[in-house]
Order: sequence, then C-alpha cells, then structure tokens
Amino acid sequence: MSDEALISLAEAGRLLGGVCEKTVRRRIAAGVLPPAVKEGKFLRLFRSDVVAHIEQLKERRNRRGDRYAISS
Repeated sequence: MSDEALISLAEAGRLLGGVCEKTVRRRIAAGVLPPAVKEGKFLRLFRSDVVAHIEQLKERRNRRGDRYAISS
C-alpha cells in the first residue's frame, strides 16, 4: 500500500496502537497529529503523516533511553 494513501481516522487509530477515533480527533485538535483532509463528507489522514508521527515517537524514545524496558 502506498504511504500517500488517505486513511480513515479509525485506521489511523489502529496504526497508532489501537486508539479510538475520538482520541485521533483530539490529537489532531491538539496539534500532535497533522490536520486531516476532507474527502467527501469524511476526514482522512495521509498514511505517510501517521507513519512519520510513529517514527518521531520512536526517535524520542531512543533519545530518552530505554527507561521502560522490561527485564526478564
């Protein structure tokens, strides 16, 4: 699937680890996620924007160190 595909807010929530659509809407409103685009009557996000956000979270985690690692 192309990263330039438009995805629903529900699908964006699944990519973000299973958060609900309402949480995705709140993160957009807070500026955490980029603004959605309107396609017909639906709001959509570019898949590449969601993937880029996930990559930023990973980079932030790596800069902080692995404080939350579970040791066995």
